[in-house]
Amino acid sequence: MKYKCYMWLSVFFLALSIGMTSSAVAAAEAPTLWSLRIANDSFFAQDRGYTSGVQLEVHPADSPFSFYLGQDLFTPEENSTRVPPEGQHPYGAWLYLGGDYRKQLKPNLLLTSSLILGTTGERALGEEAQDVTHTVLKFKEYDGWDSQISERWGWILRLKLDGRLPVWEHENGVGLDLVGHLEGRGGNIYVDTAVGATLRVGLNIPELETASSPQTETSLYFSAGYDIRAVDRNVFLEGVRRSDYDVIPQRTYDRFRAGVHWRRDPYRVDLDFYIPQEYFTTQDLNCRYGVLRLSYWF
Repeated sequence: MKYKCYMWLSVFFLALSIGMTSSAVAAAEAPTLWSLRIANDSFFAQDRGYTSGVQLEVHPADSPFSFYLGQDLFTPEENSTRVPPEGQHPYGAWLYLGGDYRKQLKPNLLLTSSLILGTTGERALGEEAQDVTHTVLKFKEYDGWDSQISERWGWILRLKLDGRLPVWEHENGVGLDLVGHLEGRGGNIYVDTAVGATLRVGLNIPELETASSPQTETSLYFSAGYDIRAVDRNVFLEGVRRSDYDVIPQRTYDRFRAGVHWRRDPYRVDLDFYIPQEYFTTQDLNCRYGVLRLSYWF
């Protein structure tokens, strides 16, 4: 079984390489923005719910396309039981390959469409990834991965509309703006929709970008946001089969976030903290996490 898992992982990497090669040709030797996104609840000294996420992103310069390969892990807080105790998150993993396409509808209106393909279950290598990480960091191993959400080949189609409202800008580059968000996801993994807004204040705040490109000025700004999500399907809570350990999702929940963002190309650093409301009806403990994104033009 593990051999098959690694075989499918190789297929993912091959598909990503093909996408990257075609984009590189289209970019005509322009530089590429490489980003490593690391999400983890250890930013809040906890280990539960959405506990870890790693994503490698490739943004060819002056191209509306970007590609990424990633993995998300979900666990309960209790690590020594074969099945999560009542009121705690099911075990789950999601290994995926995706791409985004951005289109400028108006100067301050951006539409992003995404297609994501992946797998849940043992093929997603969640247990292996967590065991390696916990061994390196000398954390306790989790005993309940045999109860994880079952295997399913999955797809997600995502549409997101962002609208920017410039509020104030000084001639020295310091400014304030408000970005509204409307998002919908469909497929056999998630079906949900969200609406929210982000307030940004700082130096040289970037506009909504169809295509990433190197910039000469330094950018430093802070963000604070809020969104509310309506949920119809979430297989990492509801499970794939009837035999899966499952919980009942909250059909609506809200989420607060705050972050700091720095750009001095070729380097970029983004750090965001997320504080969501309870994801499911019997949830005992809040699941907070942070997301660190490190980017470099190469």
